[in-house]
Amino acid sequence: MKVSRRKFLAGSVAGLGALGAGSAGLRFVRKAEAQGRAGEVKYVNSSCAICTSKCVFRGQVVNGIIRRLEPEPDFPKSRGMMCARGNAGAWTPYDPDRVKYPLIRTGRRGEGKWRKATWEEAYKYIADKTNQVVEEEGGHRSCIGFASSEGTYQEMYWHQFREVFGSPNSLRHPTLCLSSVIRGFQSVFGTYPVTDLKNARYVIMAGANRAEAIFTPDTMDIFSRPKGSYKLIYLDPRFTKTAAKADQWLPIKPGTDMAFALALAHVIIAENLYDRDFVANFCTGFDELVEHVKPYSPEWAAEETGIAAADIRQIARELATTPHSVFYPGRRSSWQGEEVQTRRAIAIVNALIGAFDRPGGLLPAVGVPMRSYFYEPAWYTQTRPRLESDDVMFLGPRDGSWVAWRDRALKADPYRIRGLFIYKQNVLEAVPDRDKSMKLFDQMDIIVCIDTFMSDTAWYADVVLPESNYLERLDPPQSLGGIEPTAVFRQPLIDRLYDTKPGFEIVSELAAYFEDEDGFKLSEYFEGSPEEHARNFVADHPGAWEQLREKAFITVPKVQFGAYRQEGRRINTATGKVELYSEDFAGRGLDPLPVFRRCEEPGPDQFRFLVGRHAIHTNSMTAAFPELNWHQPENAVWLNPEPAARLGINDGDLVQMQNRSGAQVTVKAKVTAGIRPDCVYYAPGYGAISPGKPLVYQRGASQAAILESHFEPISGNALMHETIVEIRRV
Repeated sequence: MKVSRRKFLAGSVAGLGALGAGSAGLRFVRKAEAQGRAGEVKYVNSSCAICTSKCVFRGQVVNGIIRRLEPEPDFPKSRGMMCARGNAGAWTPYDPDRVKYPLIRTGRRGEGKWRKATWEEAYKYIADKTNQVVEEEGGHRSCIGFASSEGTYQEMYWHQFREVFGSPNSLRHPTLCLSSVIRGFQSVFGTYPVTDLKNARYVIMAGANRAEAIFTPDTMDIFSRPKGSYKLIYLDPRFTKTAAKADQWLPIKPGTDMAFALALAHVIIAENLYDRDFVANFCTGFDELVEHVKPYSPEWAAEETGIAAADIRQIARELATTPHSVFYPGRRSSWQGEEVQTRRAIAIVNALIGAFDRPGGLLPAVGVPMRSYFYEPAWYTQTRPRLESDDVMFLGPRDGSWVAWRDRALKADPYRIRGLFIYKQNVLEAVPDRDKSMKLFDQMDIIVCIDTFMSDTAWYADVVLPESNYLERLDPPQSLGGIEPTAVFRQPLIDRLYDTKPGFEIVSELAAYFEDEDGFKLSEYFEGSPEEHARNFVADHPGAWEQLREKAFITVPKVQFGAYRQEGRRINTATGKVELYSEDFAGRGLDPLPVFRRCEEPGPDQFRFLVGRHAIHTNSMTAAFPELNWHQPENAVWLNPEPAARLGINDGDLVQMQNRSGAQVTVKAKVTAGIRPDCVYYAPGYGAISPGKPLVYQRGASQAAILESHFEPISGNALMHETIVEIRRV
């Protein structure tokens, strides 16, 4: 029988198993296929781990094998939807490339020489090496850095391990994503709010590619509505899927979103279109704002943004006069050097139109109240501050600033970092300037990586500890803030297939190997089990545990708008009101109102390199999923036809890109009018340097390999759009 690759990959998990050869994972599936559909069939509700949305699904399990994942129709956040990425997760327990048992490196880093180890061997190796390093550093446990991903249920145990171990050096994914938007909106509204897109009638999105960068419920709430029920204005240098669905696409010049927002404020104030009642009763600093935005006219902004002054005026008027309008905050905000102030400008526009605590606007995220997991970290006499504490104005104690921290670590300033413990974060693909990250790795005495697959980062580690697949483990509930507050839960659909362990089991067992001369063990801080913790978290909600086991989520009553507009109600700012003018920023020597400054321009035959999500993958996580990889086996650099013709580059040509640091990548060209002539772009997740991800190993180009190393000094966010490149045909 001849089977095309398309038909092969389009089959169910069982069908894949019937055609697979050799691996244990495929044999599991093949056995179920041989038994046929007759037999034990059960449905188990759990929640997805393919992105941060954590959508609840129903898993169909036949004879102990996962056949499919289906959307849970009653789960409010996903609106009865499950995306292709989430569906593709059904295959992951059976992927032959997953890490199946602990590994200890035997050759040089990156050489790919490993030996299979028992868990006890791996724990002892880690503890012995780490204790040796700490002793050589005079007992200062700050010499070990900890990194983790965003939104994983068991991440709290990882932070607990770091805290009781005694290191202040924690680095999380938000420092590469949304730290700036959080800080910017917090400075105005006291919170990073959610958006009621379900009831919005006029929406501006700046770079928030919601049609591809799926985030529930926002994606469904806006794109499931009938055409004409709302108007969408979309600003982006690229013609994305969201641009295709918008009523108006404006290919704004990168780095000028603040200029656009300030011009909107100028028109809204100059033409008296602002919400007088809201501004008078709930805002401070309006008089200062009036004077501040006078120079920022649409004509001025047109020169900066490339958007016609008439369009800016029309959008400002429509935004201010259409009921239930909003300027969407977005999530990722790692763009240019003034990112926090750009997000403040967008927040200020929302305040001017009264788009706070009303339908179709912004609202503080409300979660499901749950008990906390309480513990008291150990107290160490040898303490030091975070490595980069002097470099960032508002430094999140857990998030940190990856780029600033790495720069300090490379210089051992003010002290040495000698080890890295990494939980499910692909540092070598996620953090800009992979060459710098590799140099950092070269300086480490010990690198420990916990993951489910052999990522680039795991490939260069000393010890790899395999976490159980999300479909094989129980994770405690997590509250998801929103207009419809929800807590989600994860439970196993199948038994563990290999010698893997859940995150809590790993850190609690590893902690037992850290004991001092007085017999003190870190494991004393890890009592109970994830199931006991889960029960305790929801103990204040009668029947919640039973519902979690059945449906994998619980809800509390939907948020009612207007609570923050009541007389005497304060929001979480120093004044208790919406702060258009920030006294806090002024006191720190920062601009109290957003001031536009131009970012560095590309020179002749240079381009600004853009990053951004695309429809097929979640960063580097899913690029090696067979069902998804088939649709796009490698990436290509988007290049506008005008510069392509000038440089003699045709669609499909192999080109070489080089940044100002000298880093180079080679990738195919995609000549398209869907990008500005001064920009280039390619999708994330490709160009892996780990043979453990064979579908994307040395296929396409890595973003981390070409991105330059810059960070935003207020929030510490990495700046992904400050990279300037040259491009030539190979």
